[in-house]
Amino acid sequence: MGPVWRATRVALWFTVAGAPAAAAQRATPADTAEPILVELRLGHVAGRTVAAFRVGTEVLVPLTQFLQLAEIRYRSSAAGRVDATVDPGGRRLVIDAGADTMSYGARRVRLEPEYKRFRDGELYVGAERLGDLMGSPFVVDFSELTVTMADPGELPVARRLRREAARTALLRPRGTARPDLLLAEERPHWDGLVFDYTLLAPSDAPLAGSGYTGALGADAFGGSLELVASSVGRAADGVVQVAGSWTGVWRDHRWLQQLRLGDGVSTGPAVRSLRGVSVTNAPFVRPSLIGVERYQGALEPGGGWSVEAYRGGELVGFDSADAAGRFNVPVPVRYGENPVDFVAYGPLGEIREFNQTFRVAEELLPAGRLEYGISGGSCRGTPCRATGNLDLHYGVSDRWTVRGGVDRFWRDTSPDLTHAYASVVGSPSTTWTVRLDGVTAAFARAGLRYEPSIDRRVTAEYTRYAGATVAPVLTPPGARSRLVLFGFWRPIRRAGFFFFDGTLDRQTSLTGTTTFARLESSTEGRAVRALPFVRLERDAPVGVPAVSRWFTGASVFVLPRPGLGPVLGPIWLRGGGEVESDGPLRLSSYSLLAARPLGSGLRVEAGVTWLRGSAGPVLSLSFTSYLSAVRSYTTVSAPAGGTVSGTQYVQGSVLWDRATGRLTTAPGPSLERSGVSGRVFLDENADGVQNPGERGIAGVRVRVGTSTAVSDSDGAFRVWDIVPFEPVTVQVDSLSLSSPLLVPAFASALLEPGPNRFRGLNIPVVQAGVVEGRVSREEGGRRVGVAGVTLQLSDRRRGAATALRFTTFSDGAFYVLGVKPGDYDLTVDAAVLDALQATAAPLRVTLAPTPNGVGASGLEIDLRPRP
Repeated sequence: MGPVWRATRVALWFTVAGAPAAAAQRATPADTAEPILVELRLGHVAGRTVAAFRVGTEVLVPLTQFLQLAEIRYRSSAAGRVDATVDPGGRRLVIDAGADTMSYGARRVRLEPEYKRFRDGELYVGAERLGDLMGSPFVVDFSELTVTMADPGELPVARRLRREAARTALLRPRGTARPDLLLAEERPHWDGLVFDYTLLAPSDAPLAGSGYTGALGADAFGGSLELVASSVGRAADGVVQVAGSWTGVWRDHRWLQQLRLGDGVSTGPAVRSLRGVSVTNAPFVRPSLIGVERYQGALEPGGGWSVEAYRGGELVGFDSADAAGRFNVPVPVRYGENPVDFVAYGPLGEIREFNQTFRVAEELLPAGRLEYGISGGSCRGTPCRATGNLDLHYGVSDRWTVRGGVDRFWRDTSPDLTHAYASVVGSPSTTWTVRLDGVTAAFARAGLRYEPSIDRRVTAEYTRYAGATVAPVLTPPGARSRLVLFGFWRPIRRAGFFFFDGTLDRQTSLTGTTTFARLESSTEGRAVRALPFVRLERDAPVGVPAVSRWFTGASVFVLPRPGLGPVLGPIWLRGGGEVESDGPLRLSSYSLLAARPLGSGLRVEAGVTWLRGSAGPVLSLSFTSYLSAVRSYTTVSAPAGGTVSGTQYVQGSVLWDRATGRLTTAPGPSLERSGVSGRVFLDENADGVQNPGERGIAGVRVRVGTSTAVSDSDGAFRVWDIVPFEPVTVQVDSLSLSSPLLVPAFASALLEPGPNRFRGLNIPVVQAGVVEGRVSREEGGRRVGVAGVTLQLSDRRRGAATALRFTTFSDGAFYVLGVKPGDYDLTVDAAVLDALQATAAPLRVTLAPTPNGVGASGLEIDLRPRP
């Protein structure tokens, strides 16, 4: 900024406030403060021109104007005292013209007389001292006449702007960002091969006494074909159980989404194993988001309040209070618990915080959603010959779902059973959940859950069993009723591990009544967490006096403490003990376990346990490994006076990638899972195909959904353990590429992996280039550059939805790095043209690989006045 502008500012200041300033100078001849006009800036957040004083290299800024700019509420007195409150936290800011110390919360900063002025009701404070007080330095530039706060991120104005940006992002239509590459669904006749294996071998008979499982899986006709063989009992007995199935999934079909043939499970709420067929239109993977709940409340009347809802630190909803203080915040909810933090911001910077938990039962369906299930076949594991089910499930509204159907069991020696059932699940409010179930000739059940926040929860469930059913299948034999109560209370929310919980379980049967009760608390200090408890066991057989037993004990966890050094620091300890307290105190059990990692995927544990009535303590030692190819568990047990024994468990998978012809391994299990594999390569001619001589690129990070892989020396990458039949996004981490001029040919790809196989995807990386030029217009008979013009560079194949946006520099020049080969349209933003009352012809820009690289320079966009 030139001297003319600086002189103009000074002249303006003398014009507006020259007389008072001159009077002040005459009153204090030693006062050498120079009145100036400066631009007071809060980083890139806010700014305004203010009157200030210069004292040497320091600038005294008007305090109340700084507070107004920062949106901090304050009170000022005629004597020159300013009191302010900064939220969140209610930190008090006090600066007094008659005091030599400023305070902000617990911080104190000395304020020398020469760095404060009180003139015409305004208190001026040295910027350097104010920065020390606020925790962020001020940068003074006398050449530009600016005073800039370097880091205003914690000021209320910056917090408000961040909230507004988050609101804008929340309101932005979802699903508008389409992937660059959309791969069609594949349903091959045959592809892929997966082999899962497990082995459990005891030390006394590692072969004859072992148990094993082997399973094969493949993608057949677009579905998951599986064949499983497992030993029954000891391997030496030679008994093998064989199971096989085929599962097909059609995500976009309304009335048929899953079909399973062979061994599987039944439909309906009473899931059981069968060999037959099951058909349903329920999704293979149910979306976690079910709908929107509305939280209604009220604040002080008068308006000006805004309320925001956060889940896991992410803004999910907001609303503004009306004149009566009422608000209604829409909150998207998922299945299970939805703890939501609400923050209310007042018109004077006030902040209120409160919490609400939205509980969505797993049985709820979206409003208007109808699902069915039909299954039938021979029984596997259930005492029956054959079984069938017909199930209907309907979402009546956002809060209520009904279900009904019939279960049928055909049996050989016992009477056949038919159970019609119906259930209602609903949430009358955001804090209550109700469940009612009825099954003919089986049971009736009622459940209630109250959860106003994540700090309080109470549940109750009562079940009454039918008594006339012969050899029941769906209920425990002889059971008559059961009552289960549970409560949870956390007195202090910020003390997450300090809480109380209690459980009561009372069961009545033909033989009598048993009661189990437990009251527990939890507390944590530094690296130690303790859970003391009291529990009751009461057994009241029919015709026999009841017997009650009380126990008192505690569990203690000692977390790793790195400060103890590399040897002791990683050790994790767990201990526990229990004393029978009805009558003479008697120790009933104790345990102590120490665990330590030995490296990546390796862990060793050693411990001792003792139970009253046993021969003595039992020592144990175990090794756990979780490697990229296999996982294993080795345990050794040494009881007092007994024989030392051990077991070895091994689990893993072998995978075949048909596209590459390679075998790879995984720790398993891998049946009905999928993967993505391919190669990252330098596409020198930008044709999307790896031609001879085009090398693979090593060290590139590829994201597949939430998983990642890094390409090897040949550019190959593999990701396994992905849910099949569900679309997944594949992206390249551009920061892992060695040059900013290397970019993936597509920013993202969307594909649907098949079961038990790898879906192939090669990722071309192209040589990108630079697009540069100038925006100009004619002025005074010569061409001059136009600053601040927003331009769009749009791929002609994809349109403006994915356009690059950038702005010209102060001389009208523009420069864009990393533009991929292709045909583009370079245009001026329509809003800019309207503001300038100008027109500009679009430029067509073609980038193609050449021996000299990729790029376009010397582009000129001519702005012409509108006719």
